[in-house]
Amino acid sequence: MSESVRGLNYIAHLNLKKMKKLLLVLFLAAGTAMAQTGYVASEALLQSMPEFQTAQQEITKYAESIKADDVKAENNARTRMAELQQKVQELSKTATDEAAFNKEVEVYKTQAAAIESELVNSKRIAEQRLGEKQNKLITPLTIKLNEAIKKVALAKGYKVVVDINSIAFATEETNISQDVARELGIPMPSN
Repeated sequence: MSESVRGLNYIAHLNLKKMKKLLLVLFLAAGTAMAQTGYVASEALLQSMPEFQTAQQEITKYAESIKADDVKAENNARTRMAELQQKVQELSKTATDEAAFNKEVEVYKTQAAAIESELVNSKRIAEQRLGEKQNKLITPLTIKLNEAIKKVALAKGYKVVVDINSIAFATEETNISQDVARELGIPMPSN
């Protein structure tokens, strides 16, 4: 074997050693990162907060109020539509000119479409108001929960905390749910 071939083999051997060391370092870093990951049952914790129960009651009451308003609006729309139908029936009995009849019916159709659009818009606005109410009441609780998770995670040395619903497997010692429950001053929820 020539000197140049031996030299190339030696360089390839050194590069292979460097690659192995690099892979070992990456493997160890990944293992360390995994060891610094915990998990939490955030939804169960949120639902165990007394403030959440109060918020849910308020949201339910608000939803019932909106539903009652919705029923009133539907009844009003039905009444107005029935009145329009009655007018069309009366017009059809007394109409002598077909062009005038069709013109008048178009006016009633336009009014019916406006009533329907008004009802759909009122339902959309009601849903939007309910969503805003939910956000107003639940967002501060979510922030409080996230702050407790962060505090516990940092105290335990975790760099990452994931929700229990997003993991397939984890050992129980990486579960910080009980610690977060204690931080929040709530009883530990049953999973």
